Amino acid sequence: MKVLKVIHGFPPDYMAGSEVYSYHLVKALSHQVEKIAVFTTVENEFDKEYEVYDEVYDGIEVYRVNKFRRDYTYQEKFHDEKIVADFRQYLDKTESDIVHFGHLSHLSICLLSIVAREYHLPVVFTVHDFWLFCVKGQLINQDNEICSGPSAEKCHHCSPYKTTIQEVQENLNHMRELLGLIDIFLVPSHTLRNYFIQQGIPENKLVFSKYGFDADKITYRKKRYTSENRINFGFMGRIIPTKGIRVLVDAFQGVNAGLSIYGDIGSRKRFLEQPNIRFRGGYDNKSINQVLGEIDVLIVPSIWLENSPLVIQEAFLAGIPVITSNIGGMKELITEGVDGFLFEVGNTRSLQECIIEIIRDPEILNNLSVSRQAVRTIEDDAGFVHSIYRELCAK
Repeated sequence: MKVLKVIHGFPPDYMAGSEVYSYHLVKALSHQVEKIAVFTTVENEFDKEYEVYDEVYDGIEVYRVNKFRRDYTYQEKFHDEKIVADFRQYLDKTESDIVHFGHLSHLSICLLSIVAREYHLPVVFTVHDFWLFCVKGQLINQDNEICSGPSAEKCHHCSPYKTTIQEVQENLNHMRELLGLIDIFLVPSHTLRNYFIQQGIPENKLVFSKYGFDADKITYRKKRYTSENRINFGFMGRIIPTKGIRVLVDAFQGVNAGLSIYGDIGSRKRFLEQPNIRFRGGYDNKSINQVLGEIDVLIVPSIWLENSPLVIQEAFLAGIPVITSNIGGMKELITEGVDGFLFEVGNTRSLQECIIEIIRDPEILNNLSVSRQAVRTIEDDAGFVHSIYRELCAK
């Protein structure tokens, strides 16, 4: 079986959750299928736009198309004829039996039609966020509030791109038509699965499938605390408003506790700085074990309906309890008082109360039972995905 994986970004150029997960999945699948290759983009301003890099990364064949310009029009966000031409050429070259999409942002949504209608190949799509229904991907409106669902009027008002209501409606219609070409959606959270059902996607096409992880690269450390311990709180990830950064920073004002923030921020740091917060800079996922080793309690305060945050499950692999917002895929991963604590989303005081309770009595962390077994291995994940491939190809 020959598989083509399509994702908007791929390591080492992109190291966010969906890209890192895709890398580990492709690596694990490479031991189970005849061949697997990756079609993706890269941003390199030093070469011509649409330059192609047909290369091998860590034993994986990767075809990268250079697309560094991000000042899209609304239509360009969804359609790119040059990407389409490169995709057809690579699909011919790989002679793939099945195509597995991870994201279409910065690519072109009609790649779905090419695979299903022109090449008559089965299509698998791993859902990482709400992008198939929301141009922002996070189902958050311009006021940083959770949106109830797409409509031409709402999406036009909220769009970061200059467009018209008619253009938005046409794109929504086209997207829904293309969604019907997907044979199986792999969905890592019930939150997203239920949302897709509400949007009219047949339940039998939506398969709940948790993310898998390379468990061997993270060391489990069961720590014991005394009343004298100073707890190291940590945040890991993108430093953007929808990640709840404002809520997080404000929760540490006037609190006798320290917070380490791991993520790129640049000059914006001056708007968030305070004495008990340390900005530790970005990190490569390859060094995640070292970063996790410096944290006692991880905080994930996102205000959007996160799908299934990888960082929560990576913390569990390290034996670290998590404080997180009580919504979406975040809430699904936490059992209150067992492997972490939930606070009211967007509520600074609610988060602060969790933090204060821990620093007043660090020994409550000893009563938690954070288990590595709650996290799926990438080998198990790849085996399940491979079984989906076999079933679709047999049909």
